[in-house]
Amino acid sequence: EPPRSQVTQDELSVLLKYSQGTRTIVELGCNEGRTSAALAMRSVASVYSVDIFTKGRLGISYAEWIAKIHRNRVGAKNLYFLKGLTSEVARDFDKQIDLLFIDADHSYEAVTADWDLWVPKVSNGGIVAMHDCRIAKNSRYYLGSMRFYEQVVPKLNGVEELEAVDSLTILRINQHQAISSATCPRNRQGIA
Repeated sequence: EPPRSQVTQDELSVLLKYSQGTRTIVELGCNEGRTSAALAMRSVASVYSVDIFTKGRLGISYAEWIAKIHRNRVGAKNLYFLKGLTSEVARDFDKQIDLLFIDADHSYEAVTADWDLWVPKVSNGGIVAMHDCRIAKNSRYYLGSMRFYEQVVPKLNGVEELEAVDSLTILRINQHQAISSATCPRNRQGIA
């Protein structure tokens, strides 16, 4: 039985399309590693998957255990798990990112922090994929990630929406024009 994932097959197909020709992929929010392993197996990129891998009652993170077993089972030698909060891992991550997949904590505050900490590491012309930013069959409830997508992303310079499927949206980042969500006019006025 494969690991669980809320990424639909259509969303995965789009992610795989944009992973082609990349050197560095970062996924924020790994869960059981199904998407991470698929990205690693379908590209030559180094894939870094960031997750807190919360431990359960027995002191074991079953999601981490399943993700590592799945990585080994499929032979994804280019997949690396980075354990910690996305905000903490971002401080020490020093590689330029070609594809960033934001799918960790879905609160508005966490998505805002992930954007501000990780998007500056995306290469000029690189891709940011945002999951659960639209109501869809796999994301039925209004989340903070949807609020960020609706209220902040349209106001950001240097961000071009390329494609959307189910709850996933693909954005191209022009770093020469990009601004952080903190400097977005809407956020500076405290409206967001």
